[in-house]
Parts: sequence; structure tokens; C-alpha cells
Amino acid sequence: MLLNEDFLTNYDYYWLKYTLERGSRESADKVLVGHSLPRFGVNDREIPGLINLAFISQDYYYSARIIERAMEMLPHLTDVVIGTSYYAPFMDLSKAKNEGERSRITNVYGRYFNDYHNINISETVSPSPEESDSRRIYNSICDDYFCDGRDRVILAESDWGNDLTEEERFSMAKKRTSYHNSLSKHTESYEENGIILNKLALQCKKSNITLHMIVFPANRYYRQGIDPSLKEMYEKQIASIPEQFRPKTADLFCEEGFDPVADYVDTDHLNDEGAAKMSGLLNRIITVDSTGNVL
Repeated sequence: MLLNEDFLTNYDYYWLKYTLERGSRESADKVLVGHSLPRFGVNDREIPGLINLAFISQDYYYSARIIERAMEMLPHLTDVVIGTSYYAPFMDLSKAKNEGERSRITNVYGRYFNDYHNINISETVSPSPEESDSRRIYNSICDDYFCDGRDRVILAESDWGNDLTEEERFSMAKKRTSYHNSLSKHTESYEENGIILNKLALQCKKSNITLHMIVFPANRYYRQGIDPSLKEMYEKQIASIPEQFRPKTADLFCEEGFDPVADYVDTDHLNDEGAAKMSGLLNRIITVDSTGNVL
């Protein structure tokens, strides 16, 4: 299979398209959305009825759009899960200065939903001949390539090697948490995301669908550098949702069942070993009886 640049550029668009179609064929009843943590942190096939529609870059706005589309396409849908983090309430891809983040909208979400959020798109770009060739490749392999196991296996199977010193690990974590801490300045995005979550939670309640919000784990190197106020703002945002349709929540940020090195590819992304553990936890969290006790 030819993996040219155009093919890779369009990968996530076709992952979204074909995974939703697979979910419809297989009568999926659970959907996982979110950013890179749930993308790499959950083995799709280890949880019966689940499809993973999280991506490397995804904010609450497009998580909600995906859930809305899933409601239309998956008649058996009972549970939707937003895999999240303390900094997610401040994210808005359409306002990102990083071109890679914005391109996620033009190449994936805007293209699929014809909705670019806060990006001003004056016209739709017609597919190039190369893109048409890639589409034919995608269509020919969709059942085998996109619907068999997890994507981006090279990253998923790696680990945070033993060649790093403790000082180097904490230094890497500091750089990452410094960026995440800086997102708290985006107060307008925080307010808009609160509205988005309220609307989504109400919509799920009306559709008799359980909405879960689960904070994914991070290792001790990352936890040491994150600003505690991010957690406070995350919890405040959820608490603002009326109790009668407030999402069910679980916070695994400090979950100690993960090895801080062997289960991660970096400070907060799980590899396949960590994902196997996380998949088991997620399955137990969303499989509850009527009394609220985990089965």
C-alpha cells in the first residue's frame, strides 16, 4: 500500500468516516471521543460495542459534533465517553495559532461536518487528482485497514525507554505541563466549552444516552508540574451542568495502577501495555448496574 503524503494528510478524515460506518454495521452502542490521550489510551476491540473516535487533536466542540453524528448513525447507542484532561476545557482548535492544529479542522472536521467553528472559510477547496487517487485507495482497504485494531501502531507499541535519567524525565514533563498550564488564559474558550457541554449533556439525557467524562491518567513526572487550578476549573465547569443531566465522571489522573515508564510513551500518553490497563478500567466504569455499582 502506498503511503504518500496526501494519503497520510487524509488519514483521520477517513478514519472518522469509516469507523462511524463500521459502528453502524456492527450495531455499536458505545462511542469514545476526545483528544490524543483516549486515542492512544484505549484498545477499541477490548470493549464490546465500542468505537474510538478520539483524535490527536480534538476539542469539546468537535467531540460534540461527532457524538451528534453518532446519535444519527447508531440506533443502539447507549453510552458516550469523553476522554479528557484538566486542560481540555480551555481548548479551541479553531483559535489555535499552530498550523498543524488548524489543519486538523480543514482536513478532518470541517471537511466531514462542513463546519469550521471559528475559522473563516470562504470557499471549499476541490479535491486534487492526488486526493481522488487516495480516496480510491481508502475505499479499497477500508474494511481491513481502518477497522482492524488500533491506528498508529508504531507509537502505540513504543515505551518511554530506560535510557532517560530522572532529571531528563522531569525536564520533559515540565515543558509539557508548562504549555498545558498556559492554556488557562483562554477564558473565552472555557466559557464556550461550558455551554457546549451543557447542551450536549441535555441532548444525551433527552436521547436516553449516558454521557461519561473521564480524566485520563498521567505519570508522576507530569503530575508534579500541572497547575492545581486547572483541576479546579475542570470540576467547576462540570458542576455548572444541572444535576438532573450532569455527566457521570471518573478521575483517573492520579491512578497508581500504571507504571510511570513502562506503560507510557511519554509523560501522559499510554502505550499498548498502558492502554490494555486503561481499557479494562474504562470497561468497568461504563458497565454499571442500576444501583451505580461497578460490575
